[in-house]
Amino acid sequence: MCRGNYTTEEKKGKHLKLQDREIIEHLYNIQGKTAAEIARELGKHRTTISRELEKGIVHLRNSDYTQREEYVAQKGQEVYDNNATAKGPKIKIAKDYKLADFIEKKITKDKYSPEVIANIVKRKQRFKINLHWKTIYNYIDKEIIMVDRDDLTYGNYSKSQGSKRREKESTKRRKEGRRISDRPREAEERKKPGHWEMDLVEGKKAREEPFLLVLTERCSRNEQIEKIPDKTQQAVIAGLDRIERRMGVKKFRTEFKTITTDNGKEFYDYEGIETSFTKSSTPRTKQYYADAYCSWQRGSNENLNKMIRRFIPKGTSLKQYSQKAIKDIQKWMNNYPRKMFGFMSSKEVYQRKLKAI
Repeated sequence: MCRGNYTTEEKKGKHLKLQDREIIEHLYNIQGKTAAEIARELGKHRTTISRELEKGIVHLRNSDYTQREEYVAQKGQEVYDNNATAKGPKIKIAKDYKLADFIEKKITKDKYSPEVIANIVKRKQRFKINLHWKTIYNYIDKEIIMVDRDDLTYGNYSKSQGSKRREKESTKRRKEGRRISDRPREAEERKKPGHWEMDLVEGKKAREEPFLLVLTERCSRNEQIEKIPDKTQQAVIAGLDRIERRMGVKKFRTEFKTITTDNGKEFYDYEGIETSFTKSSTPRTKQYYADAYCSWQRGSNENLNKMIRRFIPKGTSLKQYSQKAIKDIQKWMNNYPRKMFGFMSSKEVYQRKLKAI
């Protein structure tokens, strides 16, 4: 289900449509993606996706009488439609769209808290009704007012959320000429080294947890793994800077001709990814973005991530793994005999390809 022409750049806060739910059904049931991963691909908040999964989850019985969970888009839509019928007279804000828009703007644009907004509404008497600030919080949680808790400057505020907000404000969207279709043909053919896929591997789902920045060379499947402190653009760039320092500027530029990523916000800063830590005007690499919902376009990444899971199971905190331990995993992967290469290792294939050039 490759939706290369599908745009995820919707206005934040818009309700999910049946089409969105069908995409969620595919990503959750077929690709096995988590709520956070689905949220990233759809450009929604993870809480929105988690709530949606709760609405549409059904329990099915396998042939061996075990049970499995699946998300059904139609069920999620039916639950949403049914809930929508309750948004009439019982809800104080009712059809006062101007008030709803006013609250959303004050939260997202002006960074006002619900308590301040409730006071403004009461004092200026611009609207027919007054709202208690707790009611505004309730409307946010019920998705009546279409903002997320993370949009609030206070109340749900933490250091990590503040950094995410600043990152969101400084985000640089990909530009024309950076789609995977614009990537050099050499990268697609996998005959010459120097073309990489990049991804993040998550450990424990918790705040202030580290991530692994993983890069897989498409020709040889040679792997580079860097432990980074969080899932921000700055951490990704710092991880690449460390690799470049170790390799040397000239060697990095030679061996990292292109890097292909998904559309995650942590990879939006293409200028930072392409700029050497020396701040040279000559780019150290060229970044390209895979199409949405086409994880197979970074299949090498996906397969190598499974090898990492042999050592670091899902849900395991990466805090307990030192940089040396991570590099030991990288070394094992690069020296592991691969059937696809006639039982040569990725390291051997990579070195031979470099010498051939």
